[in-house]
Parts: sequence; structure tokens; C-alpha cells
Amino acid sequence: MNEDNKDFKQKVSAYMKDWVVVAKKRWWIMLVELAVVAIILVADLLTKQAAWDYLNAQGVKDDFIPGLINLVMVENRGAGFGIFQGKTVALTVITFILVIAIAIYLFFALKETEWLRISLVFVVGGGIGNIVDRIALGYVRDFLQFAFWEQFPVFNIADSFVTVGAFMLIVVLIVMLVKEGKKNQKEFEEQQAKVGTDENLVDPLDAPKNLNPMLKAGGDFTFEEAKDENKPEEKRSDEKEKDNVADTEVNEKDDSSAEEK
Repeated sequence: MNEDNKDFKQKVSAYMKDWVVVAKKRWWIMLVELAVVAIILVADLLTKQAAWDYLNAQGVKDDFIPGLINLVMVENRGAGFGIFQGKTVALTVITFILVIAIAIYLFFALKETEWLRISLVFVVGGGIGNIVDRIALGYVRDFLQFAFWEQFPVFNIADSFVTVGAFMLIVVLIVMLVKEGKKNQKEFEEQQAKVGTDENLVDPLDAPKNLNPMLKAGGDFTFEEAKDENKPEEKRSDEKEKDNVADTEVNEKDDSSAEEK
């Protein structure tokens, strides 16, 4: 158990040293990502307030861009696009935990691909925007509606960034899995080719006769070489057997001489 703890501490220490080296080179990336999160948050909160003020003065619905976008006042007490209604507290806690987890991951995983980080930054920015509404108002202000598809749930800027980020994340993960699969396949093929060409990696059944006396050059099984190796031992056995026969004959002669006397 102590060895495992020691090994774990060494791995953590090595990782942190590596992280410090990378962070010194890519610290500006974290600043840019923080700026993007801040921009998304400010844009979301400002557009919500502006839409609310405008609709309070003009009415609960307005053809903002005729045939394309309507402005509609909706107090969303569920999740994005109006799902999970009435679960404000649970959704707030879950969203908060998710945002913190992603932020920690972004902080430490500096080596990840830029597209993966961008997708997660979008999710974090949009998530924080809706968290602010839930904590401050008890609901999320949704106000955007497709004029050509009014059955589609009303949404806001934060929902848009969360959706785009989630879609990008799925695409990036699929691409990463495909690349990893191709990489593993290439390594496997190279290893197989190396096994086929490396003289030091010889299949036992293909070993030359001097390494494998059980095989002929043509690959047929034979015991000739094995017998040759065993010949000295067989010779010693034959000599021992002859000595035993000679001793027996001498004993018989001695017995015969004793009887004649």
C-alpha cells in the first residue's frame, strides 16, 4: 500500500512539473479563454435585459426579424430549450458542478487540442449565463424564437453557446477517436511488419536447424538431429550393456570351473 502511495505521489509530482512547464508557454491561452467566457456571459446578460425591456414596452411578442426571428418573453424554470420544468434548484446545482468540473479540466489539461478547449469554453460561458439567471431570478429568461418554426423551444444566447459547444465537443471527440484508432492500427501493422522482417524475432517453427534440431530446412518434422545429439549417450549405454554381458560371461566361466574341480 505504501509503495502504491509513493508511486502515485511521484506521478502527481511529475505531472505538476510538466504542467508548470506547459503553463509558462501557454498562459496566454487561459487568458483568452477567460476573456471568451466573460464575453459570452456579458452578451447573454445584456441581450436578456435588452429583450426584456423592449418586450415590456412593446408587448410579449415582436417580429424582430420578419420571417426569421421573433422576440418572446418566456420565464424558463427548467433547463435549456424549456426541458425539465420545475427543477430549478436541481438544475442550478448540477449546472454549477458541471461548470466547475469543466473549468478545472481546462485549467490542468493545457495540452488538449484547441477545438476541444473552445467547445468546452462555449459550454462554460453559456452555463454561467443561465446560472446567474437562476440564482438571481429563480428562472432563466428565454426570448428568441424561430419565426419559421414556432414549435421549436424558445431559447437565449447562453443556450445557443451551450448547444454549439456540445455539438463541437461531440464532433471533436469522434475525430479524436478515429485518429486514435488509425494510430493504433498503424502501430499494429508496423509491429507485424517488424516481426516478419526482424531476424531476431524468429518463429520457433521457422528456426534454422542449428537452432531447432526438431525441424528440417523444408519445415518437416524430423528426429534425426535429436538422435545425433543423443548418440554419445546411446553409445555409453551400449558400452555399459556390453560390459555387463562380459561380466556375466566371466562369472559363468568361474562357476563352471568351480564345478569341474
